[in-house]
Amino acid sequence: MKALGRGIEFFEKFFLVVAVFTSIAISIAGVFFRYVIESSLGWVEESAGFLLLIIITVGIGVAVSRGSHLRVDMLIQFLPRTQKSLNLMASVFALGVMTVLFFLSIEFVSGLLARDQRTTSMYWLPIGIPLLIMPLGYLTAVFRIIESLSPFSKEKRERNGEKG
Repeated sequence: MKALGRGIEFFEKFFLVVAVFTSIAISIAGVFFRYVIESSLGWVEESAGFLLLIIITVGIGVAVSRGSHLRVDMLIQFLPRTQKSLNLMASVFALGVMTVLFFLSIEFVSGLLARDQRTTSMYWLPIGIPLLIMPLGYLTAVFRIIESLSPFSKEKRERNGEKG
């Protein structure tokens, strides 16, 4: 499981670094062409949108692995003894949401690929190709949530006197 986790971490970091730097480079090129050369590039905005999608969907798994995903801590502040159970409930809920998003994104992307829908400014590119990152990103998030839940199951086994 640890080797798979390291492989996924490499995938996440690689895609995030490439997407961020490519987005910056494309945005700079777009500004240069629009304001210096006075001829805008039509594909810049659409490409930047795809890159933002990559950053968001792959970034979900990174946020989960670092424990910095979105959750409401107000109840924990008022009831500090419930922190472990509330964290467990939040993780289980997040697992459910990410699993649903994973399956919905597979359905969405496969429908786009089946219809051979194309992008507006880059007609040579089927829109489903860059959107394939959605199921991959949600799948890594599901893996990261399951990975974060393993301490809860290990703690329960230890309380019951089992070896894990």
